[in-house]
Amino acid sequence: MPEVEGAPHSDTAAPAFLQGRARIRATRGAARWLRFSLSRTAPEGADVLHAKKVTIDQKLALLRLDTVSFPPGACAWRHVHPGPGLRHLLQGELTLQTDDHDTVVTAGDSWFEAANSPVRATASATMPKTGFVRFLVLPVSLQGTPSIRILDAADTSKPTLQVTHRNLDQVVRLPSG
Repeated sequence: MPEVEGAPHSDTAAPAFLQGRARIRATRGAARWLRFSLSRTAPEGADVLHAKKVTIDQKLALLRLDTVSFPPGACAWRHVHPGPGLRHLLQGELTLQTDDHDTVVTAGDSWFEAANSPVRATASATMPKTGFVRFLVLPVSLQGTPSIRILDAADTSKPTLQVTHRNLDQVVRLPSG
């Protein structure tokens, strides 16, 4: 069981929202952690999977952490989100189609999507399950509501087979400057 600041964190699949420095450790056996940070300086080191500089104009922001899982061959139709975010593929394989290139990501890969950047994501038809974790910086007005906007009218009537599970919606005050 992991500890966060010396206290047991009994739900190992649940996120913990921490501000400032925090001590996290595995108390029994090995542990795997993903940490998403919003900071003035880019993190460095061999354990950094991805870092991206973004500009956030508002004083308050909604930090969202969620997971998206796809059955074999399922598609997230061409869409955008109104805020930037990092994604990390936990399992399976996903083909990402943007306006200027296609990319295949596999388990362990991380990628960035800018705000309002069109993308279509298709899960591998041969993998039993494909899923990723996503950290978004969104307008506060989206707290508790989906952030996805399907771009093509014809796609809005097509089935949506992917499942999104919101783990955290946290409003934060961003420092000025």
